[in-house]
Amino acid sequence: MRSRYALAVAGVAVAALTGLATPASAASAPAATALGPAATVIGIEFVNANFQGATYTVTGGNCTATTSDVDYYINSMPGGWNDVISSFRSYANCYTKLYENSNRWGSTYGFVGDSSYVGDAMNDRASSIEWS
Repeated sequence: MRSRYALAVAGVAVAALTGLATPASAASAPAATALGPAATVIGIEFVNANFQGATYTVTGGNCTATTSDVDYYINSMPGGWNDVISSFRSYANCYTKLYENSNRWGSTYGFVGDSSYVGDAMNDRASSIEWS
């Protein structure tokens, strides 16, 4: 079984946060998080619908072929990225699931490969994410 990585809520740095920008300034400095040693993009989150606006890129490794397990997750969005996601793309065999609250709790949207709009119920409400 392969190892899985996560960004811990309590500030334990399993991931390296680099160039973290708020959505308003992300055009000049996009945000990124690494959830493992691999430099494979597993997801890109967008502030606006239709894959527009500021981006938040997450890297890890390939996801497994099933959505019955969780390969990667972020329990609490980094500064400037809580409650701002409107669309996303998934990569490396991953599917994305958004949660309304931190610690992967509350209303959800997903598992979905790509979403040009997360819908009115989840728009600007994501506080944690899973990839499977």
